[in-house]
Amino acid sequence: MRLINTQTFKLKDFSYETIPPYAILSHTWGDDSEELTLRDVENGNTSKAGIGSTKLRGCCEQAQKDGLEYAWIDTCCIDKANLVELSEAINSMYRWYNCASVCYAYLSDVPEDDSPSERGSKFRSSRWFQRGWTLQELLAPKHLRFFNTKWQFIGTKGTISNVIKDITHVPRQFLLGITGLHVASVAQRMSWAAQRETKRPEDLAYCMLGIFGIAMPMIYGEGGEQAFIRLQEQIMKSTRDDSILAWGLSDGTNDSRINDEDIKDSILRNKARSGNVLATSPKYFANSGQIVCWEQTHGQLQSLDMFGGSLRISLPLFTSTTTGETIGILSCGPASSPHQAVGLPLVRTSSVISNEYARLWERPSVLRTIIADGAPPELIYIKSDGQRDVSVETPTQYWLYEHDLFSQINLTLVEVEPPACWDKQTNLISQANSSNNSKPIFLRLRHNEAKCLDFVTMLENEQHESYTELPRDYKMCKVFACTRDESLLEITEIKSLGRMFPRLLGRVKETSARNEMLQLHIRAEPAEGGIMVITPDAVEVEADGTTRLLVDVELMLDFRQLLRDRSQIYPKSEEMKVRSKTYGERLQRAKQERIEVERQLRELEAKKRTLVEEEKDCAREMYYVGEEQAKLEERQVVLSDRLEHAYTQLEGMSVYDKNNQQLGKIILQEALECGDSEVVRSLFYKVDDMAAVNDGWIHLITASIRGDFDAVQRLLAIRGCQADGTDTLFGRTALSWASGNGHEAIVQLLLDTNKVDVNSRDHKGWTPLKWATEKKHTKTAHLLLDEGATLDGPLRVHRGVIRAMAFSHDSKLIVSGATDNTIKIWDTLTGQCQQTLQGYGERNVSLVVFSHDSRLVASVSDDYLIRVWNRATGRCHKILQGHANSITAVAFSHDSKLIASASKDKTIRIWDSETGIFQRRLHDDTGSYSLAISHNSRRLVVTGSRNGTVKIWDMTTGQCLQIFKGHESSVRSVALSHTSVQVASQDFGGTIKIWDMMTGGCLQTMESKHRMVNVVAFSPNSKLVVSASANTDSVEIWDSITGQLQRKIRGPDLTTGSIAISQDAQLVASAPVHNMEGRIKVWDKIVL
Repeated sequence: MRLINTQTFKLKDFSYETIPPYAILSHTWGDDSEELTLRDVENGNTSKAGIGSTKLRGCCEQAQKDGLEYAWIDTCCIDKANLVELSEAINSMYRWYNCASVCYAYLSDVPEDDSPSERGSKFRSSRWFQRGWTLQELLAPKHLRFFNTKWQFIGTKGTISNVIKDITHVPRQFLLGITGLHVASVAQRMSWAAQRETKRPEDLAYCMLGIFGIAMPMIYGEGGEQAFIRLQEQIMKSTRDDSILAWGLSDGTNDSRINDEDIKDSILRNKARSGNVLATSPKYFANSGQIVCWEQTHGQLQSLDMFGGSLRISLPLFTSTTTGETIGILSCGPASSPHQAVGLPLVRTSSVISNEYARLWERPSVLRTIIADGAPPELIYIKSDGQRDVSVETPTQYWLYEHDLFSQINLTLVEVEPPACWDKQTNLISQANSSNNSKPIFLRLRHNEAKCLDFVTMLENEQHESYTELPRDYKMCKVFACTRDESLLEITEIKSLGRMFPRLLGRVKETSARNEMLQLHIRAEPAEGGIMVITPDAVEVEADGTTRLLVDVELMLDFRQLLRDRSQIYPKSEEMKVRSKTYGERLQRAKQERIEVERQLRELEAKKRTLVEEEKDCAREMYYVGEEQAKLEERQVVLSDRLEHAYTQLEGMSVYDKNNQQLGKIILQEALECGDSEVVRSLFYKVDDMAAVNDGWIHLITASIRGDFDAVQRLLAIRGCQADGTDTLFGRTALSWASGNGHEAIVQLLLDTNKVDVNSRDHKGWTPLKWATEKKHTKTAHLLLDEGATLDGPLRVHRGVIRAMAFSHDSKLIVSGATDNTIKIWDTLTGQCQQTLQGYGERNVSLVVFSHDSRLVASVSDDYLIRVWNRATGRCHKILQGHANSITAVAFSHDSKLIASASKDKTIRIWDSETGIFQRRLHDDTGSYSLAISHNSRRLVVTGSRNGTVKIWDMTTGQCLQIFKGHESSVRSVALSHTSVQVASQDFGGTIKIWDMMTGGCLQTMESKHRMVNVVAFSPNSKLVVSASANTDSVEIWDSITGQLQRKIRGPDLTTGSIAISQDAQLVASAPVHNMEGRIKVWDKIVL
C-alpha cells in the first residue's frame, strides 16, 4: 500500500504487515487536469493550480492535527497506468477505507454557511451523495468526518446520521456499523446504489465489490450491463439469497403497468417479450430497499447457480387461471409485510426442456401472499441470455390471399384491419404481429371497374366461431357488403359491434353477399404447413341475410354518430352553464366594487376640501413663525455681540492670573449646562488662549466636541499629541467628550491609536461608556464594549441576598430574585433597573426564568407554586399549582407556549403558559435538578438527582425515549446544543459529558477540578462548552469535540454564589453569596 507523508508530501510503500495508522480521503473527482496524479507527487508538483492541491493540503493538515503521519488519496496513491495495480486497488478499496484511522469526506460543493439539517441545503444535494464510489466510502470507515469547501468541519457520520439516512436511504444500523452489511439482503444493498452514477459505466459494478465482500477482475470495455451481470454471478457463488432476483418492483404509484388482458394477449401470441433473469443496472433495484430475506420453510436449501446459459433454481410456482402467467415465489419480501413474498413473472418457452422458463419483459415483479400449505418448490431453468423474443407453445393461424383468383372476377384486396396483420410482399395474413389475437381480421375487397359496393369478409382464429363446417375440408367465410366511403376501422372499432356481431352473424345462415355487379362467397382451404388459402367462389345464393346485416350495421353506425354528437354537445352546454354562473358572479362583484369606489371618491373629495383649508391655516402659521424667527435671530446677534464684548473686557484685564482663568471656566461650565454647543466651542477657544500653554489639550478636545473628524485626525498625527489628555475643568478626555456626543467615527479613531484609556474616569467618576449610555448612544456604547470597556459597576438595588438569576434569550435583560421578596428586571448594557415585580409577601424568591420571547417571567419560592408574570403589565399572569414538594427547575419551550417544571415530588409537569392549564405529568422516580427543552419544543431533557442519569422525554406522549448513563454523582445541570443534536451534562463532582441526542452515545468526557457545578452551556456553534461552579472564582471553557480545556476566566466574586450564563455564552452574571446588598456583576466576552 502506498501512503503519502502528511508533512513532506513524499510517497512511501508499505507491506500489509507494516502499514502505520493513516487518514484516508473521500471526495468526488474534479477535472482530470486539476487532480494531482502519482507522477505529480513523485515530481514534487503538489502546488499546481486546481482543486487537487486543495484536497491534498487540506487532508494532510487535518491529519497532522489528528496526530497522523500518513494519509491515502486515490488520485495520487495509485498508479493508474499499471492495470494490475489498479485492479488490486479496486478490489482492496473497501478494506483500505475500513482499516483507516479516520476518513475525511471533502464536499467541494458545500459552502461554509450551509446547514445540513435544512431542507434544500447544499449538503443534501452534494455530488458526493450521487457518485458510485462514495457509497462504500460512506459505509466502510469506522470514523467518518465531513468537511465543506473551506475544509471546515460539518459533522461526523454519527452526529448527522439522520440527515445522511434521509439522503441515502441506508438504515442507520448499517450506516453506523452497528450491524454488519452481510445482514442486509442483496436487494437492499443494490438499492443503495440505484440513484448513483459513475464516470465509466463498468465502475457502477466495480464500486460495489467491497459491499458484497467479493473480488473479480476489471475488464474495462465490456460495458456497464455485462459488468453488472458478472458482479451478480459472483455474488450468487457466495450466497443463497434469492433477493438478487427481486428487481423491477413497482414504486406503488402504478402497480399494474400491464393489465391482465395484456398479459393474456402476450402469452397467446406465438412470441413473448422476455428479458434477462438478472438486472442490468442497480437502478432496477430502486424500489427494493425494504426487501429482506425470509427463512426458507420448504425443508431444503435453495441454491442459485448458472448452468448452460440459464439460472438453475428451485421455486414454488403459481399459475394464474385468468392470464395463464406463471409466478415464481422467492424467499424474500417487504420487511413491513412478512405475509408477502416477491414473485417473478415467467413464461414457459417452447424449448425441448420441459421446465425452461423466461422472465417476461416489461412485466414488473409482484408481491404475492404467502400460503402456508402452498405448492412445493420445483427445479426450473430461467433463460439468462437476455433474448427479447422467446418462442412459446402457442400456434398462430396464417391465411394466404390468392391474388390471381380474385383478379379473375375483377376483385382486389385493398384494405386489412388491423393493417399489421397483412404482409403485402407475401400476401400472407396472420395475427402474429397483432396486439390482440382474440379479435377478428377484416378484409375489404373492391371491384376494379364499376363503382359499386365493397365486400367485407371476416377471418377469426377460433374455428368454431369463424367458419361453417362444409364437406371437402374447406371452410366458408362470412361476408357482407358495405359502401366505399364506410370506414373499415369504424366498423371494427365500434364498441357495441363486439357485442352485436355474434347476434347479427347468428341470424345469417348463408355465407354470401351481393353488390350491383356480382354475388360472392369466400372459402378458406387448408394447404401445406397449416396455411389456409382464401379463394372466391361465385354461386347463385340469396343474400337477404347479408343485406339486412348491412342495414343493421349502417343503422348502428348512424346511431353511434348521433350519440357522439350528443356527447359533444352536452359538455359544451354544461360549460356554458358554468361560464354563465361565473360571469354573473363577476358582474355582481364588479358592481359592488364600483359602488365602493364611488363611496371612496366622495370621501376623498371631502378630505380634499379639508386639506385645502389646512393648507391655508399652515400658510398663515408659517408666516407668523417666520416673523418670530426673524426676531429671535436679531436677538441672537445682539447676545453674541454682548458675549464678545464681555470677553473683550476680560481680556482687557491687566494680569491673566489664576482667578481670571477660573472665571473663564465658570462661564464655560454655564454654557455647557445650558447646552449651547456653539457658545461652548467659542468659549473653548477663549479658555484655550489662557490655558493651552500649560495643558496642551484644548485643540483635540474641542475638535472631539465639534465632531470634526478631519481635525482630530490631523491632531493625532502630530508628534507628541496627548490623545489621552484631560481638560482641567472636568477631567474629561477627548474619548469621553466624543462618546458623550455620539461621534462614533471619532471614538473609533481614538480607540485605534491604542493610546487612550477606555475606562478612564472624569471628576464626576463617569467613564466614556457611562457618558454613552446616559446619552443613549447605543452604537457608541457597543464600540467601547468591544474594546474592553466595563460596565460602571454592579447592578445594585436588591436589599437582600440574590438567590436566582437568568438572562433573556437575546441577552439584553437579566431577571433576578432575592430574599427581599422581589423580582427585578435589569438592562444588561446600562445596568438600569427596568421593572420590579412584587407580590411574594414574606416569601423568598428561589428560581426565575425568562420565556423565549421575553414576554413572560416564571418564578418559584418555597410555597410549591409557579408564578407567571406578564412584563407588559408587571402583574402576576397565572399561578400554576400542582406540585407536592419543592420545585427544583423550570423551563419555557422555544415557542414560549409551554412551561415544564420539575419537583422533589418526583414528577415533571407540563403547563400551558398562557392559560395555566396543566397538560401532562411525567413520572421520574429519581427526581430532577434541571431541565432543557429542544428547539422544536417536542422533547424534554431531564437530569436525574441521585443515580447520575440523563433522561430524554417526549413532551407530547410522556414517554421516556432514552436514558444516558455514565455519571458517578448527581447531575446538577444540562444544556442542549443550538441544533438540539447534542446534550451537555455536569454532575456534582465536576464531570462534564457530551452526549449524542439520537444514539445516546457519550461523545466526550471532561473532568473539571471544581465541585458543585451550577451551570453548563453551549456556544452558538456548539463547538465550545462553558461551565461555572458555585464555590470557585472562575469560569471554564471547553472544546466539545476534543474535550480539551480551552480557557479559564478568573475574577473576584465571579461565581461564588448565584450565577447565570447568557444564551450566546458571551456573558456571565454573578451575585456573591456573602453579599447582602443585592449586587449583580456582569462579565462579558466569556467566549471569544
